[in-house]
Amino acid sequence: MDIKTLKNFITIAENGSICKAAKELHMSQPPLSKQIKLLEEELNVQLFDRSTRGVELTNEGRLLYTHATSLVAYNDLIMRELMDSGSETIRLGLITSSVQYSLNLIKNFYEEKPVHFEITEKNSFELLNLLENNIIDLAFIRTPFDMNKPFDYIKLTNDHLVAVGRPDFFPREAPTISLLELAELPLITVRRWKKYIDMNMSSFRETIRYKFICDDNRTSLLMAMNGMGVSILPDSIVTEDLPQELIRKKWIEGGTFKTSIYVVYNPSRTFNKYTDEFLHFLLDKNIESDEL
Repeated sequence: MDIKTLKNFITIAENGSICKAAKELHMSQPPLSKQIKLLEEELNVQLFDRSTRGVELTNEGRLLYTHATSLVAYNDLIMRELMDSGSETIRLGLITSSVQYSLNLIKNFYEEKPVHFEITEKNSFELLNLLENNIIDLAFIRTPFDMNKPFDYIKLTNDHLVAVGRPDFFPREAPTISLLELAELPLITVRRWKKYIDMNMSSFRETIRYKFICDDNRTSLLMAMNGMGVSILPDSIVTEDLPQELIRKKWIEGGTFKTSIYVVYNPSRTFNKYTDEFLHFLLDKNIESDEL
């Protein structure tokens, strides 16, 4: 039982068809079928129930699949770390709402260093899974997220949610806006911030007029810039170069709209030279934890 055979077994299991798996593996069906038959003989179990509709894992097949995926992932990790030991590549995961802040850090680090970055953009849950499988080295994510996984969590900065919209939505010149005033506006929110808004507005009986609910802060900002409503966004992504004639930013009074950006990593991982340097560069940015 070797890694290549296990990889082929996994491909068949995930396709539910030897024919489809053979196409994905760029090989003909007979040798792939023979390979699985030999694996079944070696283990003295039947791994698949075969029918005209395809193949389905038996109980023994499901057990092997569980262990095979772990073995293959561990094998890939060993190969990757051996190849990466002298690599100049840093594999980062970013959530979209941390991009502006993260890129500033990256820019300050990489100048005059022969380093390359591979950047993956996903949500916090997906990035934590990629860290678990050692697909990425470090992840920039934003609270709230699950801190129960066996990682190190280093807070880099505190941030706040702000109200952003066209000037005509904000008749008052004050730099702030109240919750009652927000309740009267057509709001644009990213799905993950909706519960914060609802929680802060729960003491009022006014109906919140959500005009748009989306999944990306950049989409939300573009909607606000196009006059489609007032968006609730992290302050760090509302950059100073936005045209003031198109957009205004207001701090929100009377509620708790705090959020923080963390760098997360697996402390048991062995990193290459530049990833290790970048991590220590980030650790120097660590701020004392306070209430999120």
